[in-house]
Amino acid sequence: GGRVELKFQIINTRSECPDLPSPSLSPLYVFGAGHVGQALAYALAPLPFSLHLFDNRDQYIRGQVLSYGDPAKTVQTAPANTAFLIMTHDHSLDYELCRAVLSRDDYSFLGLIGSKTKRARFLSRLKQDGITGAQRARLTCPIGLMTIKGKEPEIIAASVAAQLLQVLGKNNGN
Repeated sequence: GGRVELKFQIINTRSECPDLPSPSLSPLYVFGAGHVGQALAYALAPLPFSLHLFDNRDQYIRGQVLSYGDPAKTVQTAPANTAFLIMTHDHSLDYELCRAVLSRDDYSFLGLIGSKTKRARFLSRLKQDGITGAQRARLTCPIGLMTIKGKEPEIIAASVAAQLLQVLGKNNGN
């Protein structure tokens, strides 16, 4: 016999959990706060990432979404070991961001939303722009675990979050 009382409290972010140990947070820059970017931010909220969500469209600049002027400069000023996800509304902006990340050698991951066709086009252009084969090989596109199927933003977000945990866990020796 006995009695147990439980109290449940909804917690939306890690900052609302002061009693939990704070793990080392991996910096993550996500460019694009559209449907997938927003779903991804929600999926990543309780996970060990220091999320920076960027968009340059006025309708998305609110709350925790940051604006950026020069995309290349934003990439250049990111801390070492940052993971980058690129999912903007504009292919030319995606390309500019990819090129800027690939020009660094101290990032942990680069993921680009898109198809195998988009990947092939980007790799060809990157080669023409002098990005080496070793640098180009670090581009992950499409993103997400290939075993998780679905086109819905929430499914894509869950798949990408799982991929980040896998990849960054390996990079940290886990």
